[in-house]
Amino acid sequence: MKAKILMLSVALLGASLPALAAPKQKDTVVREFTAASGDGNNGWRAVVKGNRMALETVRNSLYYPNLRVQRSAYAKGVEFTAKTPHGEAVLNIRGQRCRDHNGKMNEFTAVLHYRGKSVKGCAVRGAYGHAPT
Repeated sequence: MKAKILMLSVALLGASLPALAAPKQKDTVVREFTAASGDGNNGWRAVVKGNRMALETVRNSLYYPNLRVQRSAYAKGVEFTAKTPHGEAVLNIRGQRCRDHNGKMNEFTAVLHYRGKSVKGCAVRGAYGHAPT
């Protein structure tokens, strides 16, 4: 009887050890971005932090400091969708490097789809008060 209890104890202990020894998975999802385009009259800047986005456009001098966004991740990147008084704004960020209008390499490629236009830009991880792109 003692042998059975000992074997059962060892079996239960062995079953729980892998769960204790497994390292906790690190969250590598980027949830904050700063993106911008220096495309002359079509320039724009967006800062995403959590479920909020600040969006500024050169054309029409529009500024929305606190848009609620819906985040949709896919294999090659992430998309943020927000409703503005002038329609839907969609910021698409892909995991490809991007050279901005100043020649600086950035970690991500970005495209803003807004008011019938799609304007390419670059993005970096983190929410910054000014665009470091």
